[in-house]
Amino acid sequence: MLLIKTYVDRSPIHGLGVFADEFIPKGTKVWRFVEGFDRCYSPKEYARLPKAAKRYIQMHGYRVDGEILLTVDHDHHINHSDHANTHWARGHIVASRDIPKGAEITNNYRLFDRCLCAAFLKKKKRKAASRDRIAAVDRNRRAGDEVRRL
Repeated sequence: MLLIKTYVDRSPIHGLGVFADEFIPKGTKVWRFVEGFDRCYSPKEYARLPKAAKRYIQMHGYRVDGEILLTVDHDHHINHSDHANTHWARGHIVASRDIPKGAEITNNYRLFDRCLCAAFLKKKKRKAASRDRIAAVDRNRRAGDEVRRL
């Protein structure tokens, strides 16, 4: 559930995007899972869904600790940026820097699981220093401190 005031509008990045409807200071919690508002599916539940439902979840879902999360607010319109203004921290999506009112809110999908909605991202050539950062992110994922985008 988005915890800040936002609106959906045309995005210069891709289709529709989520925009800040207020100034968001660095460190502000932007999103968190809210039981009863957001929906989690086990892999078995997801496997039993009709193809159309799976396609929708592939475009708008997240994988969190092995379960598949579908948010019901417009969080699922948050677009990718290599220089995202949010990041995952201790169970929340948090503003990485000040986000001015009217700015698009973005995630770096490459830090999430690419198997579904972020599958369109092409693999970048990685330098040795990048491999070290990626290894650190992978360690965080295994520790459960990283949400993976489907």
